[in-house]
Amino acid sequence: MTLITGFLGAGKTTLIRQLLGRAPANERWAVLVNEFGDIGLDGAFYAEVGVAIREVPGGCVCCTTSAAFQLGLNQLIRQHNPDRIFIEPSGLGHPKQIIAKLRSDYYRDVLLFTGAFCVLDARNLNDERYTKHAIFNDQIESADGIVFSHVDRYLQADKQNITSRFGALSPSAKPSLYLSDPMHLDLEALDIGLADLSYSALVAQEITDSSHHDHDHDHDHDHDHDHDHDHQSHDSSSQGVGWNYQKQQDAMQVLGWKWSKDKVFDETELRSSIQSMAILEGVYRIKGVFVTGLGEALFVNASRGELALSISPWCESSRLEIIGSVEGRWPFLCQTVPVIAAS
Repeated sequence: MTLITGFLGAGKTTLIRQLLGRAPANERWAVLVNEFGDIGLDGAFYAEVGVAIREVPGGCVCCTTSAAFQLGLNQLIRQHNPDRIFIEPSGLGHPKQIIAKLRSDYYRDVLLFTGAFCVLDARNLNDERYTKHAIFNDQIESADGIVFSHVDRYLQADKQNITSRFGALSPSAKPSLYLSDPMHLDLEALDIGLADLSYSALVAQEITDSSHHDHDHDHDHDHDHDHDHDHQSHDSSSQGVGWNYQKQQDAMQVLGWKWSKDKVFDETELRSSIQSMAILEGVYRIKGVFVTGLGEALFVNASRGELALSISPWCESSRLEIIGSVEGRWPFLCQTVPVIAAS
């Protein structure tokens, strides 16, 4: 069992896809994805990988070790009996609680937790929107290894920030640092957490810490997608939004939309509109899948105003999620997305 954490837009999915592509031929690997949003979007980015995927969407990210998370993990183990499972929590997930759960007595005879990696864009080490965010720091501090992403875009100041935060790059660094262009992690490194199995005291402390976690958050969402809910709407027209939602946790908010399968988008209009939304102040991450033709879709992944686009096979409905701070330009986004859909 390997945990891959990282803040919104860091590149967790990209790293896991790379690792899955190098899986030994005689082993079954699987992925458990826990998402902030309700749509179940992240699993779409693994659609053609050919491994078992279990999504746990719509969960409270401060309760990642809740019944839904545990049920999803148990089903993945029971139905597929994989040799290795990657857990990709939401970019707003609390890794210490996940680690405590995986090391608890409940899973002691079921799985072996082999380590936690944090995917980190070092450019964020000089941005107080990230460095003052408790979860951003929690992910770094919980990791056995730090895998740096988007290295080709680093300036000298970004590399200096790495040294300031972690010390000199060396094989003996703790946590271990993986800095390469392009981003890469050797399969041999996946068991990094097995170097010291004497963690009984640590487990007890982690469970104690987790039990005192403050759950007094504003969970403004509806898991059964009640279309009469204040933050959801429904339109049965093929040109309209099938349903959409909005929810908030602390200072972060997510907007999500899902369209009917027969809604086809204009690729040129999409590229322009998504780029204009990605550069808005307060937007941390945009992910979407938009049907642009028969059997194919435009996959959208944006963070820090930078947009990654690709065309891949897709036979499901179009969907979009935007995550950002509550001070962001949400009214503008709520107006822009329906305009895209209508074009």
